[in-house]
Amino acid sequence: MYDVLYLDQASHAQVIAAQLGRESAVTIARAEARRRRVGRMFLAGSEPSRRGDLVVIVDSHRQAA
Repeated sequence: MYDVLYLDQASHAQVIAAQLGRESAVTIARAEARRRRVGRMFLAGSEPSRRGDLVVIVDSHRQAA
């Protein structure tokens, strides 16, 4: 299961969607990144970099930075 988060430049996290399957998480993240005009990442065990606003997909059990 995956969560989709929006991280602003100060790395404050806002949950967009939670407990999704992979395909649903990717679809929602893609649409939300396009809507917000920001990048997106799929975090596979790494921490988000300080790149500004991002929509990220994380494992549901992970905590945002």
